[in-house]
Amino acid sequence: MRSYGHQPLRRQLVIAIFLLLIPLLLGAAWSGWSAFTERRSELGDQAAFIATTTAAYIDRDISNLDRMAEGLASAPPLTRLDAGEATDLLTRAFVGRASVLRVILAAADGHEIARVDHTPEPLPAPDWPADVARLGRRVTVPMQQNAGSGRRYLVFAYPVRNPAGGIAGGLGLYVNLESLEDAFKALPSGSVLVSLADVDGRILIRSGGDTRYVGQLLYGEPRGRGTLSPLKERAGLDGVRRVYGEAMAEDGPWIVSVGLPVQLAFARSESVWTRSFLILVAGLIGWLVLALVLSRRLAGAVSHLDRQAKRIADGDFSPIEHRPMFSREFAELQDAFDRMLQRFNDTRAALDAQMAEERRIREELQSLQGQVIRQERLAAVGQLVSGVAHEINNPLQAILGFAELLQMQADVPETVKADLRLIQKESARACGIIRNLAMFARQQPGAAGPVFLSDVIASVAELRQRRLESEDIELRVEDSSSEHVLAVYTELQQVILNFVVNAEQAILLSGRSPGRITLRTYDRDGQVVLEVEDTGPGIPQGNEAKLFQPFFTTKPVGQGTGLGLSVSYGIIDSLKGRIGYRRAPAGGAIFYFELPAAGGEAA
Repeated sequence: MRSYGHQPLRRQLVIAIFLLLIPLLLGAAWSGWSAFTERRSELGDQAAFIATTTAAYIDRDISNLDRMAEGLASAPPLTRLDAGEATDLLTRAFVGRASVLRVILAAADGHEIARVDHTPEPLPAPDWPADVARLGRRVTVPMQQNAGSGRRYLVFAYPVRNPAGGIAGGLGLYVNLESLEDAFKALPSGSVLVSLADVDGRILIRSGGDTRYVGQLLYGEPRGRGTLSPLKERAGLDGVRRVYGEAMAEDGPWIVSVGLPVQLAFARSESVWTRSFLILVAGLIGWLVLALVLSRRLAGAVSHLDRQAKRIADGDFSPIEHRPMFSREFAELQDAFDRMLQRFNDTRAALDAQMAEERRIREELQSLQGQVIRQERLAAVGQLVSGVAHEINNPLQAILGFAELLQMQADVPETVKADLRLIQKESARACGIIRNLAMFARQQPGAAGPVFLSDVIASVAELRQRRLESEDIELRVEDSSSEHVLAVYTELQQVILNFVVNAEQAILLSGRSPGRITLRTYDRDGQVVLEVEDTGPGIPQGNEAKLFQPFFTTKPVGQGTGLGLSVSYGIIDSLKGRIGYRRAPAGGAIFYFELPAAGGEAA
């Protein structure tokens, strides 16, 4: 074996082909016998399948008959044993059903109440009502044969219960056995032999209308009552050797036997064996010729690809030297090697780029974490401011109260009263600023209610007026809106304050002093619009699409978190409004939002 493995590929192919001839010829002979055995086994499976299918058809017909009879047995005319109405109902129910020779409604004692005849033949008097009354279920009377016409029939008897639940009588259906042969019509014609037998194995029906064997035992031998014979090959009553299969029609109960001639297995296996042998011989000859012709080209292609694979295994990832290949598969394999090298180099470059991108993302995450920390610090400062504002408000209230009391004294000079009024005015103003500051720092939205934008603008102006005046920025208010909006006061205060602070910082960073910030409100088509316009440089066009994204800011590091406009967007969107930006005619920025007017809801 070792010396064979060191032979050239072409010689190995020739030796292998000749060595294969011996087992292939033996296999051809064995294949013929196996084909016959398999075909015989297939005949058994086919016979069993046909038997099962036929039993299913018969069960279906009997089940339909059972459902119809049971429905009729529970009808009031039958349960009352009313002869006239029962006859009319049975006539209408079984019209056109030639398979039912006669229908009889009888009392429990055997007395006939009503009948419907589909045949003029005389049939014996009913002897089944007693069995139905005793058993309380369907009774199948064994096959009977009319003495005059030779017609064979079965009787299916069903209990008829009175309204109290007792058995009042029985409903008997005389079924023509020949009608069951309809189940055989769907089967292949010709060599298929189908027999229907009772549970004792006696033939009731035989396909093709052959009545010679009716009443005889299947295969001429007794069997256990209600048992099925195993699938096997045997000679039938007519002497023909067949492969038989059986199935039970449970609603009868009957045995369905199907036989297929063994000769079919011979015919089928012979054609298969002959065709296979011819194909085998032709294939061997063609294989030998093809192997001799292609072995040299195959060896050259394999050798070239082997050298390339070894080079790649040694770590040389330079492009493959392309050579003409004798088949498309080898050409595709050569191209696959080349694409593998290219993808390896591309992957290495992509990994370098990915590492650089990961470093950038890591640095960006660190920056975002710092912004989140600063935002949390701002929130903590807001809570601290809220508490400090509450503490400062108490002494201011005392100053305001004592200033009012001093003004009420008569002996206080007028010049002192003027100073006291100034103290009272400034104290009230300080209280208002502290109140607005506390409301903004607290940020507890609560339920939405009607809000005037002018009130919110006034509170924001009170918070930022002094700061803007110290920075030489004019705060102008153009309030022409007369409608309420349904919103939370402190949320709108936060949005407007964000707009004003952004405008203030834009003016200061651009150095355009003195500056001006305009707060403008008006009503338009059922909407209340607020605009904040500044005289700053405006927003670069490349940044306009990112203004309302979280953590995006154009301010220097440490002067903004990039959350103000994002939070404002969320507030306005939750109020079913619209927020946006556009460039001012003078070159500055205009940030605006629109909210639905409250209308009648404000009341």
